Amino acid sequence: MLTIILDKKEEINIVEWIASIDRLSELVDVSAAYSERMSNDKLIYVNDGMINIPLDWIDSGPPYVFPKITNTKNNFLALVFFKLGNHQRAFDFVAKSSDLYHHLLIATNLLYGYVITIEQLAFLNKKSKHNLAVVYNFGFLEATIDEKTLGEAYREAIESASDSSMKLFSAKHYINFLTDTNQLDLVQTQVDQIQAWGNTFEENNTIRQLTAAHLMSKLSFPYDNETLAETLFLQKSCISFYEGKSLFANAGLLLIEASKITNYQKSFDDSKFLIEKAIMYFREENIPELLGEATVQKAIMFSNWSKNDELAYYKPAINSFQDALKVFKRDEYPLKFAEVHHHLAMLYSEIKVTNNEKAIWAAFCASSFKEALMFYTKETYPVEYAMVSHNYATALMGFPEAKIHNNLDKAFDLFEEALAIRTAKDFPFERALTILNQLELYWLINNEDKEDENNKYNDMLSKTNEIFNLVDDKTLLDKAKNHLEELKKLKSIME
Repeated sequence: MLTIILDKKEEINIVEWIASIDRLSELVDVSAAYSERMSNDKLIYVNDGMINIPLDWIDSGPPYVFPKITNTKNNFLALVFFKLGNHQRAFDFVAKSSDLYHHLLIATNLLYGYVITIEQLAFLNKKSKHNLAVVYNFGFLEATIDEKTLGEAYREAIESASDSSMKLFSAKHYINFLTDTNQLDLVQTQVDQIQAWGNTFEENNTIRQLTAAHLMSKLSFPYDNETLAETLFLQKSCISFYEGKSLFANAGLLLIEASKITNYQKSFDDSKFLIEKAIMYFREENIPELLGEATVQKAIMFSNWSKNDELAYYKPAINSFQDALKVFKRDEYPLKFAEVHHHLAMLYSEIKVTNNEKAIWAAFCASSFKEALMFYTKETYPVEYAMVSHNYATALMGFPEAKIHNNLDKAFDLFEEALAIRTAKDFPFERALTILNQLELYWLINNEDKEDENNKYNDMLSKTNEIFNLVDDKTLLDKAKNHLEELKKLKSIME
């Protein structure tokens, strides 16, 4: 339902114009009062002879800003149909020569991913610096725009804004752009600037949310307790704002982030409550992708807890990942399907079970690793292929002895596959980790003859020495030194 907030003197015309279109009154409500529960994406203001579409602070669509426009029947109906999503009908009420026509056309092209022409960019350059920046950022353009030009466009939009609300709206999307391009120093500058720009509930909520997101982007272990507390306070305030407007999908997204913060604080009950609330909202709102994402986050949370000697969380983690696979099916979401199976494989390899159960869990583990490698091929996803191959090889070292094939030989081949991608130049740290795990495998492999023993010894010595040229991490270097000591002992026995 779209609500028209208007002056009493505008009511007669507005009601008459709505009645002139069959059944439009079923989709449009007329009110003289604004309620805090109303959402800006469902409002149009009409007062003092002007139509105003409020700024969309909840990201219900592309952040295109329509200028205030004279309240006439055609202008009103065009904007009503546009806001109702009937974009084709909106054009029935405007002349092609009007500015409103051009705004509607560009906004529609932006929404559906149609080409934004050079002429349309020239129009925006004259009429709206904000919309120009937005189109540069989100539009499908005839001419390519680089990051520097886009940043300059946003800064010009902020500087030329007519009031603090418009400054904040442009700054919001500029900050999101800077975050996406990892320009975190500039984000800090912008977040500091916007603190004084909020005048309404929506604007102050936006400032809190941007601040919380920036604080979260800077978090690193060991976590600062004051920063965690500040971030969580801001997130919970924003969650309450969205819940108050019945915007449960928006609230759910923040609940996921708040769950991460409480997890960092080791408030496990709070973390579980928040993520389950997010899952409830996404299920009730029927948003399967977000439901799946929240379920994955819940599973990761349980998985992390299980590694802290909380063995009871292994199976809840596995169950949550299995629930996520009900959403992220192979044909519809192949990337997420592979990602979840990799998580599952790692859990299957780590779970503590009796000797009688090891074979079945090893089978589950191998199956999930194979599912992940069907997607993460060395040709299309080499980095991920190397990661999964390394983890699969490490898991195989703990598998019970197989009847059909040798798990250790298979593990060795997978380590070699990973090392072929994790080169010393591009991935020195990851290469060192893989070599160290492969060295552990070498000690488990039996020698066929004296020549095989010598070849294996030389390979181990060469790879151990390579680690000292790859990293300066004390833990890894100490492990390499231990291998050298063991190799010295082995050499003395071989001689």
